[in-house]
Amino acid sequence: MPDSYADVVERLCGEFDGRVPLSTVTQIVRQCCREANCADSPADPNPPGLECLARQRLQAVSTTGGTTGSGDETS
Repeated sequence: MPDSYADVVERLCGEFDGRVPLSTVTQIVRQCCREANCADSPADPNPPGLECLARQRLQAVSTTGGTTGSGDETS
């Protein structure tokens, strides 16, 4: 059974705990899910590569104190 969206958020929150706020993790996963759903079936709640893409963006945000991609400051 594939992981749910919530499972992905929970894993990434644990991985980035203390470096990226929960709201930012959720926002980035949601954004990645929307982007991935444009390429795949919109019925798939967890398209392939969602967690990997979100992790890459979270790593960038956590190391640079950058933005989420939508103009919101993360630190």
